[in-house]
Amino acid sequence: MRVRVSAVFEQENKILCMKYVYGGKNVFSIPGGGVDKDIPLREAILLEWKNELGVKIDIGDIIMIGEAPSTKRYPQTLHIIFDGKAVYGTPKVRPDHTHSLDVAWVPISKLKDTPLYPDVGKHLFEYFQSRTRQSVSFIENCMERGFW
Repeated sequence: MRVRVSAVFEQENKILCMKYVYGGKNVFSIPGGGVDKDIPLREAILLEWKNELGVKIDIGDIIMIGEAPSTKRYPQTLHIIFDGKAVYGTPKVRPDHTHSLDVAWVPISKLKDTPLYPDVGKHLFEYFQSRTRQSVSFIENCMERGFW
C-alpha cells in the first residue's frame, strides 16, 4: 500500500492547493506527496512543501484519513491529511520539483464541487463548517517505551 501525506492550510476561508490541468480541465491537489521508506510522516510533509512550494509549514493533528482503492494505473493508497497551522514564506510552484502549473486558493464554499486530489472536497467542506473541527491525535512514536 502506498502512503500519501498532505496538509490543508486555510486562510481567509480558502485553502491552498496546487493547480494542474488534466484532460483540458483544471484539477487541484492538496499539497503533499508519497512517503518514502523510513521517512517519518511529518518530515515527508515538510519536505514536500519545501521542495514543491518553497515554504516551511507547521503541522497540527490529522484532519482525516482516506483510502483509495487500487486501479490499473495506481496502487492502493492511504491518504493522511494533516492540519496546516502556519506557513512561512510565499508559496510558489517550483517546476524543478513538481508538474503543478501554479498555486491556487480554493474557497471553502466551493470545495464540494471542486475537482480535488484526493477527492475529499465534500469532507473538507463539512470539516470547515463544523464548530468543533475535531481531529485525530497524531502519535509520532507509538513505540517509544520499547516494550517490544
